[in-house]
Amino acid sequence: MTIHFPPSGQAPPAAAPSAANTNSIIFSPEEITAQTGLCAVISCTFNHLDSVKPNAAVWYKYPANGKREKDNHIIFQSKNPSEAQEGYKHRVSLLGTDLTKGNCSVIINDIRENDAGQYQFRMIGGPFTDPQKITVTALTQEPSVLTPPLTEGEPATLTCTAPGICSGTPPNITWTWRGAGDNITELRDNTTIQKREDLTSVTTTHFSTLTFTRSAKHHGTKVTCLVTFNGSVTTKKTLKLNVTRFGHDCTCFD
Repeated sequence: MTIHFPPSGQAPPAAAPSAANTNSIIFSPEEITAQTGLCAVISCTFNHLDSVKPNAAVWYKYPANGKREKDNHIIFQSKNPSEAQEGYKHRVSLLGTDLTKGNCSVIINDIRENDAGQYQFRMIGGPFTDPQKITVTALTQEPSVLTPPLTEGEPATLTCTAPGICSGTPPNITWTWRGAGDNITELRDNTTIQKREDLTSVTTTHFSTLTFTRSAKHHGTKVTCLVTFNGSVTTKKTLKLNVTRFGHDCTCFD
């Protein structure tokens, strides 16, 4: 969607103006689907009058009743972050901090069910855009689990990466081992480490490694990586180990 608007108090021109002498805001896509626990990005770019320097961006959650009150529905204010609603503070960030580059995109972290709805953007002193819709669904993305082909008797490292590249609250990543009869299997000398890697200032990947020494007794063992977001939203991936006794590589399969 592209929205053009003239300076306040002026009538719109008869023909579509160029980016050099008009304000315009573009959203893509116009509707976004996000999963609970992850994040949502509202992609937004704009052009502005050459004579006007954008200095502050404001994002609003459009109320269900359609009665917008400027100060009561702010979810992000680039100059005064404290003006945001309590439930959105520290969860919403601009993807780019230099508004003169025309990037008004925002990321909303730690998505919750009540984040579903419509959102609006405006530069301070400018008009509101049409609402942009976010639909929130249950978390269906699974973590990814990687394991190298190591031989019996050698250290093995499994790596579990949480879904999403969100910079909000770090998820909790845990490992569960189960053998025959669903009994929990203990592994000697196993070590788990959870880490994060910052991809950009607002995107992060979270992963955990599990290191242990493989042996034939692990044949048929099921290992599960469980990822928990915000203490309650969970997703998991289970693999089954197949270990040979004769020095062949160990393979893992669903």
